[in-house]
Amino acid sequence: MKKRIVLVFLLLLFVCFAGCKGKESTDESFLSELSSSKSYKVEGVMETFFDHGRRQSEFSVYYKQPEFIKVILKSVENDDQQIILKNKEGVYVLVPSVNKNFKIQSNWPSNASYPYLLQSLAQDIANDQDPLITETDTTYTIETETKMHTDADAVKQKIIFNKQTNLPTEVLVYDAQGDLFIRCVFTDIALDYNVSDQEFDVEESMTTAYLIYGDQGLTFKNRHFELPSYCSEGLTLSTSENVKTGEDARTIMMFTGENNLTIIQEFINYSDKISTTTELGNVVMVMGNVGIMTDNYIKFIFEGVEYTIASKTLNKNELIKISSSYMMNENK
Repeated sequence: MKKRIVLVFLLLLFVCFAGCKGKESTDESFLSELSSSKSYKVEGVMETFFDHGRRQSEFSVYYKQPEFIKVILKSVENDDQQIILKNKEGVYVLVPSVNKNFKIQSNWPSNASYPYLLQSLAQDIANDQDPLITETDTTYTIETETKMHTDADAVKQKIIFNKQTNLPTEVLVYDAQGDLFIRCVFTDIALDYNVSDQEFDVEESMTTAYLIYGDQGLTFKNRHFELPSYCSEGLTLSTSENVKTGEDARTIMMFTGENNLTIIQEFINYSDKISTTTELGNVVMVMGNVGIMTDNYIKFIFEGVEYTIASKTLNKNELIKISSSYMMNENK
């Protein structure tokens, strides 16, 4: 009788152990479900934080195998929106408000981490050999390393999962000082969502996005040129030249000192025909706005002005800080 009781007890232990061992963790389930999903749609809100302020954007992401991706970013302050799009022809940044399109020679998004892309989160989890994991009754948090671009301040992120769905609900990205840099909140994630191929067509995407602006696009009545509200230590304005005036106004500001810096600002007006520019660089977020980063400059369009922030000596973090200060100026 005792032998039978012991045998039953050992059998129960084995079944329990086998069941526990065979159960996937939340992150393993997420990686497995994402890898088997042929498409998805994600919606959420992204906040970007800097010393001089913060900005908030709504985002929608569409993905379809093999590598089609579309990210729509819309400002909560106005109707302005921008689109990052990858199809079989390449990577594009669309600015519908001025009917302008940048074609980027880039391997986005595999070249860095982007907290609004499920593939990026999965890649960071898989690449981190020693992630910090904490749990509550309802959530599962994974802390991993992350790298949003070369020289990036953001070095750590916390990915918070819902235990019931095994899907992320929030991503918190921190800089090297431990300060919150980006917060993404996912409001809806639909795996194997029926995504049309038309979503990844450049002209179709531009036309659809443009419908919210009416016949003449967005108007920018109060746009003007100005100094950045943040500038790297040791730099002073040496020259400022207006190359063009009126609706086609363009100015060039030169800064000298311990480093060098050039800021070009140019009014961008709506055109009936899509304007296309080719750039060699990577996609970068500047206060929730889409920018194009190269080794020596950042280019972006904000409220009808195209900015080029260029330097051969400043690192990319400084270029981003200078760029972001234009979006937080009180006069904007």
